[in-house]
Amino acid sequence: MDREALLRRIAPCGLDCGRCLDNPDSPIVRHARALRGELGGFGHRAPFFAAMDPAFAAYAAFEALLDRLGRASCRGCREGQCLLASCRVKDCVGRHGVDFCHACPEFETCDPGLPEGLTERWRANNRRLAEMGLAAYADWVATKPRY
Repeated sequence: MDREALLRRIAPCGLDCGRCLDNPDSPIVRHARALRGELGGFGHRAPFFAAMDPAFAAYAAFEALLDRLGRASCRGCREGQCLLASCRVKDCVGRHGVDFCHACPEFETCDPGLPEGLTERWRANNRRLAEMGLAAYADWVATKPRY
C-alpha cells in the first residue's frame, strides 16, 4: 500500500479509519450488510423464535443496528468528517503541517481535547507510530480489534 493510501486509512490520532464502523469499505460494514442480507425477512419470524429464546424479542433493535451499520458514509477523517464530530485532531495536524501528532513539537504537552479515555489511546498510538513507522504500524494495527 502506498503512503497516500496509508494516510487515508490511518488517522492522525492513529486510529484505523479503514476499519471504522462508519467507513463504507470497512469489514464491519461489509459484515453488517451481509448479515442483514442473509437474515432477510427474519423479523417476521423473530416472535416465533422469541417464544423459545427471549433474546429474539430484541430482534427489531438488532435489525435497526445492522441497518445503521450498513449506511456508513465516512471514508476517514482526512477525506471526510469523522463520526466523532468533536475531534479537533485532523484540523490541528493541518495547522501544524504534520501528518501525525507525534511529528508535532507540541505533542508531549498537547491536550487534544478528546473524550475521556481516548487521550491515552491517542498518545500511545502516536508513540507507536513514531517508533514503528507508518507501514509497519498499519500492519500492526490491522491485527488488533478496532474497538
